[in-house]
Amino acid sequence: MSRKTASEERRKSEVRRQALRARDALAPAERTDKSRIIWTRVVQAWEFQQAETVLAYAHFRSEVKTDLLLRSVLESGKRLILPRVNRNRHELDLYLITDPERQLAPGAWDIPEPVPALCTPVALDEIECVIAPGVAFDPWGGRTGYGGGYYDRLLNALSPEQARVCLGLAFEAQIFYEVPRGLFDAHVGALATELRLVENR
Repeated sequence: MSRKTASEERRKSEVRRQALRARDALAPAERTDKSRIIWTRVVQAWEFQQAETVLAYAHFRSEVKTDLLLRSVLESGKRLILPRVNRNRHELDLYLITDPERQLAPGAWDIPEPVPALCTPVALDEIECVIAPGVAFDPWGGRTGYGGGYYDRLLNALSPEQARVCLGLAFEAQIFYEVPRGLFDAHVGALATELRLVENR
């Protein structure tokens, strides 16, 4: 590993540590209230409004809660797509979800994921809006994940049109002036927090 790469990894690790500590420090009721505000921003955003097929995620631990968001996708008549970690290929497999309570179960790292036997696989090129998690973000679309690279691979595989409608979710406590970005680190086209919706298209 080069000196520059090692330095980037140390900076990423520190940003990750700070962001997770700040996110975990939010009281459960505060996380719920702020998640509701973020949900309102997302469903009103152009990225969400124009899409018929939405790739979202089921939250875990202290992430922005996505229960209301997943329900909104289904209630609006849009197609809801959720990812499942494929450790063999080190990728995210995508599945159509119509009933989260029945079709999701704890998977990799206890993240709620689609049960393949109960779901229909979906190709990436069908996605018209991407709602992505992250550990830390900056206002220019920079994103730092958990370090596995799964979402970087998926986001970097998006077409230019899809990348424009990629929306990151985070609490304001997870926003940094600038997050470290390596050559293969993906960015988001917009960012929703409880205080703002930042467009980077």
